[in-house]
Amino acid sequence: MMHEEKFVLIENQMMTLNEIAQELEAITGYTVKDSFGDVNRIVAQKPNFDDDFESFLVTYEFNESDDIVDATITTPRHENIDLKIAEVKLRLLSYKSR
Repeated sequence: MMHEEKFVLIENQMMTLNEIAQELEAITGYTVKDSFGDVNRIVAQKPNFDDDFESFLVTYEFNESDDIVDATITTPRHENIDLKIAEVKLRLLSYKSR
């Protein structure tokens, strides 16, 4: 039930959190509980101030399964971004079976 081969096709694309949710529904066949997911900022152990982006982990849960998908996304650093509407860079998708 792994979807990595399809995940690779949308990784490194610019899209909204809602669009990511729609892609996950198309790939997995499940419906997501919340199209914006559960967003958490990733705080690096050793900050690299040369990075020009902020990283976030967005966890998507499904109605039909206990499995989850973690989406690692980035946004431009030092910009006030509304994650509900802004396009973000989708860096990595990880499917986790429970």
